[in-house]
Amino acid sequence: MKRLTSLFLATVLALPASAQRGNQPDVSSTIKGDLNLPIPFKNPLFTNYTDNVGQACLTFQVPISKGFGLGIGGGMWWTSLKERTLQPFVPNGDVRRTIGFAKAQYERYTGPVTFYEASVKAGMAWYEFDCASCAGTRAPVMYWAVGVGYFVHASENLAFGITLGYDNAARSFSASDLGVARFPGTQESAEHRSMQNVLLGLGFSTRLRRSEREAVTW
Repeated sequence: MKRLTSLFLATVLALPASAQRGNQPDVSSTIKGDLNLPIPFKNPLFTNYTDNVGQACLTFQVPISKGFGLGIGGGMWWTSLKERTLQPFVPNGDVRRTIGFAKAQYERYTGPVTFYEASVKAGMAWYEFDCASCAGTRAPVMYWAVGVGYFVHASENLAFGITLGYDNAARSFSASDLGVARFPGTQESAEHRSMQNVLLGLGFSTRLRRSEREAVTW
């Protein structure tokens, strides 16, 4: 976690130094979406008993001052229970996480068609365990995340990019979530750390402004 935080801070501090000066686009209100692969970080039990599917998020954000902005958004993460490691103790099923968050970000253009974003998110997460013996939807918990992204414009108002991040939910994965006293094949009944992930993904950014050159405008 310390190494990941250091890498994030180093990236945020290094990017402004590389920004080009000149005639660059202004930062505007945008809708951002991303498709991530959350990789469980130091959560061996969750990794052993689930198969990752992916996470999709959507955010609306507005500029405030000098590249800084605020936004709100939400998303959902899907995983499936591993049949080969849980049966006959736990039937087939899946785990879903719904998140709602506020977002603070810093966005800066590094050239006419390229820009980066560094962000912090904070909100709530709801975990739903869906199988015949599972506990169902658990009470919401605190959620936070940090991330960076680098984008290239495909058109005046639409850009695509790559993203890297980390998130943390204030709960631990336990056997009771699946309706059993302990996990099959081990005496353990709960993770020792909160549920956390490294996030790798692709994103898009749509600027909500009129295009002077394109036939289709906002």
